[in-house]
Amino acid sequence: MSEPTPEQLDASDKVEKRTIGGEIRYYLKDIAAHWPAVVEQHPDAAGHEAWWTADGKFHATHAQLRRDAMIGGIV
Repeated sequence: MSEPTPEQLDASDKVEKRTIGGEIRYYLKDIAAHWPAVVEQHPDAAGHEAWWTADGKFHATHAQLRRDAMIGGIV
């Protein structure tokens, strides 16, 4: 899985661009819609955040979202 480019992230309607502490981040708008299986098994995941930085690196505040991203679970 290749990391998304800033152009792809800017064009996506599934993320919201924010600047946090001078860093551009692209936050997923709806984790439950993006990862229904994770939210079904871990309902607390829906209340967490997941984002990409401008360099295409993925970050998440929930461990299962991070694990799924590592194995290509982002769709």
